[in-house]
Amino acid sequence: MGQMSLTPQGKESHFGLVYQMLAGCSKVVGEAFFPMMVEALAHSLSVRWVFMCVLTPGDPDRAATLAAWDNGPTDNFEYDLRHSPCADIVTQGACCFPDNITSLFPRDDLLKEMGATSYVGTPLRSSSGQILGLLAALDEKPILHGDRAAEILELFSGRAAAELERLMTSSINERLGRIVEDSVSEVFIFNGDTCRFELVNRGARENLGYSMDELRLLTPWDIKPDFTRDEFLAFVAPLRRGEVPNLLFETAHRRKDGSLYDVAVQLQYFAGVENLFYASITDITDRRRAEQARAHLAAIVASSNEAIISTALDGTVRSWNKGAEKIYGYAADEMMGRSVTCLIPADRKDEEDRILARISKGEMVSNYETVRVCRDGRHVDVSVNVSPIYNTSGEIVGASKIAHDVGERKRAEARERLLMGEVNHRAKNMLALVQVIARQTVASDPTTFLERFDERIQALAASHDVLLQSGWQDVPIHELVRSQLAYFGADFGQRIRLSGPDLRLRAAAAQAFGMALHELATNAAKYGALSNDDGAVDISWQIVGDDAADPVFELAWTECGGPPVAAPDRRGFGSTVIERILKLSIDGEVDLDYAPTGLVCRARCPARKVLEKHESGTSLQKGKAANDAAPGLRGRRVLVVEDEVLIAVEVAEFLKDAGFEILGPVGSVKQAIELLDAEACDVGVLDINLGGETSEPIAEWLGRNGTPFLTLSSYGVNDRSPVFANSPHLDKPLRPAMLVKELEAILAPAE
Repeated sequence: MGQMSLTPQGKESHFGLVYQMLAGCSKVVGEAFFPMMVEALAHSLSVRWVFMCVLTPGDPDRAATLAAWDNGPTDNFEYDLRHSPCADIVTQGACCFPDNITSLFPRDDLLKEMGATSYVGTPLRSSSGQILGLLAALDEKPILHGDRAAEILELFSGRAAAELERLMTSSINERLGRIVEDSVSEVFIFNGDTCRFELVNRGARENLGYSMDELRLLTPWDIKPDFTRDEFLAFVAPLRRGEVPNLLFETAHRRKDGSLYDVAVQLQYFAGVENLFYASITDITDRRRAEQARAHLAAIVASSNEAIISTALDGTVRSWNKGAEKIYGYAADEMMGRSVTCLIPADRKDEEDRILARISKGEMVSNYETVRVCRDGRHVDVSVNVSPIYNTSGEIVGASKIAHDVGERKRAEARERLLMGEVNHRAKNMLALVQVIARQTVASDPTTFLERFDERIQALAASHDVLLQSGWQDVPIHELVRSQLAYFGADFGQRIRLSGPDLRLRAAAAQAFGMALHELATNAAKYGALSNDDGAVDISWQIVGDDAADPVFELAWTECGGPPVAAPDRRGFGSTVIERILKLSIDGEVDLDYAPTGLVCRARCPARKVLEKHESGTSLQKGKAANDAAPGLRGRRVLVVEDEVLIAVEVAEFLKDAGFEILGPVGSVKQAIELLDAEACDVGVLDINLGGETSEPIAEWLGRNGTPFLTLSSYGVNDRSPVFANSPHLDKPLRPAMLVKELEAILAPAE
């Protein structure tokens, strides 16, 4: 493109060509004008880009092009006005930026994509001065004479704005015309002098049976048999004189076939240039039908399932439908003439007086929920709507009462509250588990933390899937192993070898073993036997001394063929899960042997602790008091009752570090009571929900023996049963400092 540089003579000649182009465009009207205009502008200004756009209704920060030119016609597009030179046009008027446009508007990504250097634009204004859109031209080179470019743009903008406004106005008029034509109401427009119809919409034409050509020869009194010409003109005279804003009246219309229909009319007059009457007509034939329908209302009321009753202002029953008989049990002949207060419980006797006082003032009582007494003495929950009854003089003479039995709804709401409470409990418990894993997942950088945290959550989910399939009862050990090593599914039987009898782990033990197996598998895949193509893992389990008084369960994880093994420099969460959490949860021994030939992990514990076929005994975990523990806490025994093993282990660890000795943790009422019968206890920490049971019997045992306790639960303090009412409460997820503080407060009086 050449740069714009004109002498005065050249300027005059150039503007002559511009006027010729504008005149050529003006021969075209409608939407076809805009593409022709942007092409003419592009040639007149010798620029690469020209576009005309309109502002988006309801969003002043966006615009959409109606025509665009980019060295030729191009597709229309929408764009954001913010941070662009177009925004200046909308707010400030015509603008010209002859060079370095992208540096002036660095946040306008569209300018950068185009590679534009210069810009000139002007708003498109309506006849009232409103900005409808804008017209802009851009080029790859600077514009040397921006004022001339702006003048040329202004020449085209006036014609473009006029055409745009004409199209918009035409569109509005067309829409209004369609609305009137399709209106449900009948619409008549007739001349203020001759009163001949000029426009009648489709609804009216179809109802009357006349065509529009026929109606143009008629007047209102030709279709209104109630009026003569003189009567109609006299009737509308106050309207024409401006004495009233409109006329509202009812009359009848005569159809072409001679039949009549009743109508309600709203008539307006528009003086001045319009000199027109506008009539909105409603066919009130349906109203007549509605009056007939009232005759059926009594039958509907009589057969309704809702109790519909009418009373005098003193409460005397005047009507009693079948629904009232069904809900309250009284027959109509038993209640007629009797006071409605016989339905009201003794503790609500003043309720009827308050309701009737409001009705006497003309008020309504809506959706008032209360209780009523049935004939057999049952109490029923009802929702009542009470309205005043008026006589023909407009005086309030009684009350209409509609009562709906909401007992089932209230029972459903109670069930829903119970369900939501259970959902809340489960959700908080899961958050507490996630909190434990998050606390223990220590990493040097966020990425590693997220990876390990995600893996451990997946491991927890896998254990939950197996538990769910087993109904949260005992879990087949081989299924648990496979769920935690599912990623290595193709290697089972080859590089991953399982051996051992068919045994079922208790749910709490399964969760602990599942987490430990996940950590072992993760370590093997990254550093151990599963990190190369040659290594293998043997996973075996057995019961040693099955005939003995207290047989032992053993599980061994043995790696071989992997890279040389060395003990880690630090203990992470994986080691914690294997050596501490697993050990504590199974009440046994866990040994990690970092042999050069491969990692070996052995877990041993009493079979009764983890296997379903062996009786569960008591458990005593004595934590070694921390050196810096508070003297008042050192050696004090705390019973920990929690059915989620990870939470139980973490609570026990926190309390051990605080100087307590731990009884448990246990996850059932039976285990807790057996432990309390065998061991002395200073204080208890109780989870309320223990799966299929609650810890209420444990709280009762502690209460009988004068042992204080607190609840640590997903249930709120107000959701607890009375047996827990006098004990402190902490919400899950766990806050360790608050737990220790509460226990100190509980034990302080004993000190």
